[in-house]
Amino acid sequence: MSAKLSITDRLHMPKCPAQIPRLGFGVYRSPANQCVESCTTALKVGYRHIDTAQLYGNEAEVGAAVRQSGLKRTDVFITTKILSAGGSFAKSLQKCLDSVDKIDGTEGYVDCFLVHSPKGGKEQRKEMWQALEKLYETDKAKSIGVSNYGIGHIEEMKAYAKVWPPHVNQIEVSWFPPPPAVYPICCTSY
Repeated sequence: MSAKLSITDRLHMPKCPAQIPRLGFGVYRSPANQCVESCTTALKVGYRHIDTAQLYGNEAEVGAAVRQSGLKRTDVFITTKILSAGGSFAKSLQKCLDSVDKIDGTEGYVDCFLVHSPKGGKEQRKEMWQALEKLYETDKAKSIGVSNYGIGHIEEMKAYAKVWPPHVNQIEVSWFPPPPAVYPICCTSY
């Protein structure tokens, strides 16, 4: 007998008290003028996880939709991502804090912050990860992780990561053929 799943089911993440909804609403390529409406509708029909990114250019609209939804902030799980390092730890941290501010205000937080891609090289990956660790340490991110990392990328992190393993390795599930072997952490889809 198989378990019945619902849109509100949550998954535990390793070494992290946060629980991530099993299903998320992605806003990739969602224009700013449509994003608030589509997110508000998604929340109205039961979604409780919205996935955005700096690259998508609609973090502020995701935050506005959550505020307009009438739901408590704690009832909506928001994931965002940093794509490229700022050039120093401080600049990467500021890029992340800017995202948190767009989504939830200066006193706010995001539920999950990810390094969007392993592209860019080892030093950029390290810089961005250390910025995310600072967000996690200061409660600006309730969980942190990576996106589209292979085993080699995650193993590389052992040399510098204080938060180990990453709470999430988000894997795009629309790839065909499937990506090379990935590190089994927790994953969500776009």
